[in-house]
Amino acid sequence: MKAVIIAAAAAAALSLGACASTPPGEAFDPAGTAFTGFVRVTEGEFQLYPREAQLRSPFARPCVSGVLPLNEQRTARELSGRKVTFTGRAVRWPGGVALEHEGSTVRNTCGGDHVILAQSVSVLR
Repeated sequence: MKAVIIAAAAAAALSLGACASTPPGEAFDPAGTAFTGFVRVTEGEFQLYPREAQLRSPFARPCVSGVLPLNEQRTARELSGRKVTFTGRAVRWPGGVALEHEGSTVRNTCGGDHVILAQSVSVLR
C-alpha cells in the first residue's frame, strides 16, 4: 500500500513539473512567442505583469520589460492598465544600458534576465 501511495505522489509531482513552463524567477516563459498579461507603459518601453494587482505597485516584480517597433511603441501609452498579448520573441538581456529593436529602446526597467522584442499587440480587455 505504501508503494502505491509513494508512486502516485511521485507521478503527481512529475506531472506538475511538466506543466510549469515559466522558469522560476521569470514573469513569463522566455521560449514563448506570445506573452499575455497586464501592461504599464513608461519611458518608451512596456512592463508586462502576470497579475493586474501588480499594476498598482510601482516596484512590483516579477515583470518583463519590452518594446514594440517605434511607430507602434509611440501609441502604446494608451495600453497602460489593459490586459494584452504581445507577439514577438524574448531575448536574454545582454546587460548594459539599452537594447535597440526596430527604432525603439528597451532599458529593462524590470531588471529581468529577458526582455520582449514584440512585433504586435492585441488588447484582450
